[in-house]
Amino acid sequence: MLRPTSLFTAGVLALASLLAAPITPAAGQEDPVVQKIIELGTTDNQVMKWADYATNRFGGRITGSDAYLNAAEWALWQFEEWGLEAYFDEVGEVDVGFNRGPWFGKMVVPEEKALYFGTPSFTAGTQGVQRGPVVILEADPFSIPGRRPSPEDVEAKRLAVEEAIAEVQADPAKFDGAWVLIAGESSGFGRDGRRNTPEYSDSQLMPPLTQTLKEAGALGTIQSGSLPLKILDGHVVSWDHLPELPDIKLVDTQYNEIKAMVEGGTSVELEFDVRNWFKMGPVPYHNIVGVIPGTTYPDEYVILGGHFDSFDGGTGGVDDGSGFSPGMEAVRLIKAAGGAPKRSIAMVLFAAEEIGLVGSQDFLADHPDMHDKIVTMINRDGSPSAITGAVVPPAWEEDLREISAPLADLNPTWPFELSVNHYPSLKPVNPGGTDASSFSMMGIPTFRFRTETDYSYGRAWHTLYDTYSELVPYTDHQRHSALATAVVAYGIANLDEPLPREGNYLPDGLFADITTTSGARVIASLDYENAPLQAAYFIRLAEGSGAQAGGGGRGRMGPPLGQVEEVAEGMINAVIDAESRWPLVERDLPLTPNPSVKHDRRGVLGLSGANTFYITMGENAELDSRFTALGHVVAGAHTLGDFSVGDRIRSIRILRSGKAARAFATDEATFRRLLRDR
Repeated sequence: MLRPTSLFTAGVLALASLLAAPITPAAGQEDPVVQKIIELGTTDNQVMKWADYATNRFGGRITGSDAYLNAAEWALWQFEEWGLEAYFDEVGEVDVGFNRGPWFGKMVVPEEKALYFGTPSFTAGTQGVQRGPVVILEADPFSIPGRRPSPEDVEAKRLAVEEAIAEVQADPAKFDGAWVLIAGESSGFGRDGRRNTPEYSDSQLMPPLTQTLKEAGALGTIQSGSLPLKILDGHVVSWDHLPELPDIKLVDTQYNEIKAMVEGGTSVELEFDVRNWFKMGPVPYHNIVGVIPGTTYPDEYVILGGHFDSFDGGTGGVDDGSGFSPGMEAVRLIKAAGGAPKRSIAMVLFAAEEIGLVGSQDFLADHPDMHDKIVTMINRDGSPSAITGAVVPPAWEEDLREISAPLADLNPTWPFELSVNHYPSLKPVNPGGTDASSFSMMGIPTFRFRTETDYSYGRAWHTLYDTYSELVPYTDHQRHSALATAVVAYGIANLDEPLPREGNYLPDGLFADITTTSGARVIASLDYENAPLQAAYFIRLAEGSGAQAGGGGRGRMGPPLGQVEEVAEGMINAVIDAESRWPLVERDLPLTPNPSVKHDRRGVLGLSGANTFYITMGENAELDSRFTALGHVVAGAHTLGDFSVGDRIRSIRILRSGKAARAFATDEATFRRLLRDR
């Protein structure tokens, strides 16, 4: 079972299992634990309390802050208070920590007016209250992309930085004691870059300009930002090289007003008091784990997750207070209801999600033996919302219908509806936008709840609005979601057999995802190993270019490619007739039989001509010698009967799963070589 060595041994766990006396209902009876979860979740739901504590007692929990460390200590204590096995799971450390204090700013000349602004974390505060006139830096390196820049962007920014430095050095007295308006729309990140990596060229290119402004005596820079005002983070090299020039992000309406006055010759003076503080490192940070141990299969897990860190312009009320608090309340409800599930249920408050899913990535890297033992991971990271159902693979349907039955009509506002997704997903290649993607990368099933809300996530996402007050109107949504999560997590953990992994992810290989305007959709394998020429040709026709998709391995989707011409004699025959594909058509393409794929079943995909393909509706052995079979339908076979004459082929998206499939090249040079070597 997942735990540090200081936690219970297997012998103690066995004894605890006996003492826990798990409630096992007789067949056909309602599970009393589930009924108690529903009772407590309805009459004593405390989900808002945990969000309140984290956001209002500790505040924004940026990685490396005292707020995060203090909140983590509380969460560990809270788990233990509920009777969970709780511990810190060490993740990493930051070289320099950051703590945010209050901030104030106003215009004082020509009139007094409060200013609405923020500063990224890990950027400089003011030296007490600082007042000065406003000047404008005309040179503009700030509008040139600094994140994931092209080589052209890097060179353009370098030249623009040199121009800006020259402007300051030409008249340093202009900037002495002044607040400097700089160009560009703030993204919320620090002026001098976010991290010292090639992904963020600002961290290599901007510091010389900042140093020049500092040497000239500038008080700080002011950049425009639109509402809702995003406030993210900056970059600290070391304790010996702390940021010194404040980096103010001012709402665009006030920025534009001030800029217009200065350009019109009006003298403008501003006053700021920004209390940004640093902490000598290294500063460690941890995931916080609370476990309800399994009584029968303690080394098998249902993982609940939500990230505990947040940007600190707000207090992390929505991102991710709306996510981790229902998970916390779910495990509290299960434990308070006397739940002693067959499998372990672990609530993980992940660290450092906002700086690249570091906590979840580290959790999985440190526990490789767990990967095959995690039945599912239930993550919540988004708007405050009510769970209204779930989408599951076919192999899960029977179990989940039984598990979710108590939720079907529990709340008439949000009845729980289960639907089935017949189409496996690609495992992501790189971490995505939330911790669930770390688990998906490892092929661990992630649970997909459906939710309902009218909240606009962009309002709070990494903005000054990300506070507890945003959650309050959605209290009932949050309570219902905590209850539903508890019922589902407990039910999955208490199954006699773990949920199968079948149908969650595509296996390694190349696949064609074919959809029509009538709604028919199939995913078919492409045998690029035994029919490389024909598979490459089909991919080129589908994608319309000679280069395979990169990144996650999902090809592009464009205008309709063709149509279904005939459904007869046990075959669906289709043509790719899009004008954009004509230059790719090879009239002399050999349709070599593929001995590895026989026409011995329904759902065989193959090439029948230079721009035609087919899908079989049944066995047809005579096709083995006539056409090139490319593969088999692996998902969506139930829609084969929906293909009809005249249907437009809306898309053929090529899916690449695994290193070998992503490496299979279909560019012009490679295709010509395959054609020569056939």
